Amino acid sequence: MTIVPRKVKGRKSDRRRQSLIDATLAVIARDGVRAATVRTIAAEANVTQGLIRYYFQTKDELITHAYGAFRDQLMQYIVSRQPKVANAKDRLIHWIEALMAPQLCNSKQISTWSGFFEILLHDKAMIESHTQNYQIVRQSMKAMIMEVLKEEGRSATDAELRRLSIACTALLSGVWVEGGAIPKAFHPNELQRTGIEGVGILIGVDLKTYYSEHFRK
Repeated sequence: MTIVPRKVKGRKSDRRRQSLIDATLAVIARDGVRAATVRTIAAEANVTQGLIRYYFQTKDELITHAYGAFRDQLMQYIVSRQPKVANAKDRLIHWIEALMAPQLCNSKQISTWSGFFEILLHDKAMIESHTQNYQIVRQSMKAMIMEVLKEEGRSATDAELRRLSIACTALLSGVWVEGGAIPKAFHPNELQRTGIEGVGILIGVDLKTYYSEHFRK
């Protein structure tokens, strides 16, 4: 009898779970979240429906995990594009550029995102997942804004930083959604420039000039 090491079994199980999550994301991106039934997900992953129920107690649990994985993938890409630079303005600009890059700002990503919103406001687990992920994004933005202001010799209260981070996150989310939904409506680099200039206006720092001088020569 061949004995499979527990670690190998664990890795295989993790890969299987991830394949089901990937299949769920593919179905949602193509047909919307309401089309993501156990049957359609199983067909997409080329597995039995019973296998899905083995890894996830309910379809809603799988959808929630898929939503968390989707948000994690977005953040992982942005983090992977962050260079090791000391300048706070550079870090903020690179963050915005990564968000508006074609790899993230495209119709597939927006289709997946909007698909989840069909049930987001009506599902407690989804609301909790979205809230946690939003706080991670907003706190990252808050930290970057604080460092940029410090670099400019300015300070801000925690309440001010909170308001600025909320405003900047909302601005960038809006640009990202429109840019991914109708990419042909924008000129090359227009989304990046709009996001950078808009954030600069909100926090009172001339990021537009800095970007032109240091990034777009």
